[in-house]
Amino acid sequence: MIVTAITQQKNNKDRYSVFIDDNFAFGLIMQDIVYFKLKQGEEITQEKYDFIQNELIYIQAQNTALHYIGYKMRTEQEVRKKLFEKEYTEYIIERVINFLIKYQYIDDMKYSESYIKQRLQYNPKGIYVLKMELKQRGVKQNVIDKAVENMNIDELSDAIKLLQKKCFYLDDIDEKNKKRLFAFLQRRGYSYDIIKEAFAYVTKNE
Repeated sequence: MIVTAITQQKNNKDRYSVFIDDNFAFGLIMQDIVYFKLKQGEEITQEKYDFIQNELIYIQAQNTALHYIGYKMRTEQEVRKKLFEKEYTEYIIERVINFLIKYQYIDDMKYSESYIKQRLQYNPKGIYVLKMELKQRGVKQNVIDKAVENMNIDELSDAIKLLQKKCFYLDDIDEKNKKRLFAFLQRRGYSYDIIKEAFAYVTKNE
């Protein structure tokens, strides 16, 4: 195996991409490149390559992932994206993801349930929007559906509360503003039937 190129990475000027036999192998800081005596055009032994790949790079990627999820919960896809941005290979990314899942550092079901709970508590939205937001974060559809089912969401109650916050008396509001309120609830992800029920409830009980 020959080190065919060592180039500075675009996204991280402190790291250098090492290419072996014209294929990207791993990214290292200059200190490691010097320590392992990696030079363009020179051979690298299988033993040295395996140690760098399976020990050094893996630990670095693992630390990157743990640091990333240390601030808040992340989805599996978000962690994968972060590691990819740091230019780790698919092999290393897969190893790190398997480690994180095994020790429950990432759990898309728990993430989804926590996300839905916080949304409903601080910024209520309908099931449609909640599902869409979770899908955008890379959560699989079957996990999203199960999480929504587990949370037992009362869309009507949430829609009524949002409507009551926006107005005191619907009878005093003109048709233009009623349409505006209707559109507001639609943007929140509530269905036509739920919105109609919410309007009917608020009108009846105001």
